[in-house]
Amino acid sequence: MRDSARSVKQNIQEGYQRYSIKEYIRFLDISKGSLGELSGDVEDCFEDKLITEEEFKKIDKLCGTTDYLLARLISSLRKKVKDGTWVKY
Repeated sequence: MRDSARSVKQNIQEGYQRYSIKEYIRFLDISKGSLGELSGDVEDCFEDKLITEEEFKKIDKLCGTTDYLLARLISSLRKKVKDGTWVKY
């Protein structure tokens, strides 16, 4: 779980450092995959009674919010690629 959680952050950082927006988007997609893996692990922990319902709800909400924001960022970047308006400083 720790590895998948770190992978979310690390792939965002690594992708941002790339010189291509398409590579950045690819790394953001990988981050979403890692987030999905983490989300599944959290569900397993709750089902196995390793965390309380309150802990589960809090973590699940954080994962959901993060997934939503990543999806919005990816969508926005894809639109910029399509429109030709991407500029990286």
